[in-house]
Amino acid sequence: MNLLHGIKFDDLDGGLDSQKGYRSLLSGIVPVVKRFSTFQEEIDCILHYLDQVEGEGGSVSEICLVARTHDLLKQYEGALKARGRDIYFIRRSEPEDRRLSGVRLATMHRVKGLEFDRVIIAGVNDKMVPWEGHGDVSGDPVVKKENEDHERSLLYVAATRAKKEVVVTSFGKMSRFLVGEVNLGNGVK
Repeated sequence: MNLLHGIKFDDLDGGLDSQKGYRSLLSGIVPVVKRFSTFQEEIDCILHYLDQVEGEGGSVSEICLVARTHDLLKQYEGALKARGRDIYFIRRSEPEDRRLSGVRLATMHRVKGLEFDRVIIAGVNDKMVPWEGHGDVSGDPVVKKENEDHERSLLYVAATRAKKEVVVTSFGKMSRFLVGEVNLGNGVK
């Protein structure tokens, strides 16, 4: 909720929501935020996490790794496949088949409306979240604010797809959305 404090955000259904009076009916553990120097260190942590969930009797098919862009998601797909992990890419053009095994992979836009036991929001890096790669950097402060609010909404939607646990990872420079929002005592590496 700290991501949305004091702003009205796009509810991604064509409306605005200020979250005024928000009260969650569920409460879970505090999201874990981990920062790494390199992509490979981040991947090693994600793989360790997947092993840990399986070791505790959980299914990786109930875990969705979420990234901001399709291109970034493809990097995670390649890295996980290279380490022998089965993946299941959730596509916009077809419904998810829960009978098929593998770690779920989806973009922040695609996970809207879906739920998973655990969500890993990966690559929450500077210039990726908020995404600055589209080349549409406006000098207009109203447009900048709208874009930033939209990006915060995407991160919020991704985090709220988890029923049990959220793990947020980054490599290199962490997103400014997390800096100042993160209690450094809650798992930041």
